[in-house]
Amino acid sequence: MGIVAIIDAERARYVSFYCLAKAQLGNEGTEVAGELLISINNDAIPYPYRYFRADLVAKDKSGSPQISEVRIDPDNAFQPLGFDFGAFEVEIYPLTWCSIQFVFDKLPEHSNLIESWIEKWLDLDDRNADGESGLAGAIHSATPIETNGTWWFMTADFGTAPVEAVIELIELLAEQGSTRVILKAG
Repeated sequence: MGIVAIIDAERARYVSFYCLAKAQLGNEGTEVAGELLISINNDAIPYPYRYFRADLVAKDKSGSPQISEVRIDPDNAFQPLGFDFGAFEVEIYPLTWCSIQFVFDKLPEHSNLIESWIEKWLDLDDRNADGESGLAGAIHSATPIETNGTWWFMTADFGTAPVEAVIELIELLAEQGSTRVILKAG
């Protein structure tokens, strides 16, 4: 099985679970908004990290909005796999679409490219939304890059973004000099 098929299967597993959770909440007679884009009003959190998409927003009995996060655990049956692309390697360990941690061996020379990737896939202008399915086709959040001195880390909730978003990030890290990229549960 190729890397795209593995990532696509994990996306399908999560999106199916997400749609079921949204439908169940809606069946309770509650109005539900999915993938609502929110900006945290705090200048201490840099752009674009202050933006996130709330999985589900519904009103409680008092009429106050309640935000719910849809989480699914990694598939315990998943066996780690490695892919050698010549100039770089990708390892995939059990992960979940709603929290993929990228571990890489070199800080991108141009970290603004990572922020551009985040901005693109957060889809701040809602250009990726699919009116038929009601899905935003966007990531829900991403963390700033951190390091332990040897490895670099960032975690993203891929929400309903397409497989292309993960592939783009892997390619971006490789183009910026990483020779080893690891995907695992965040």
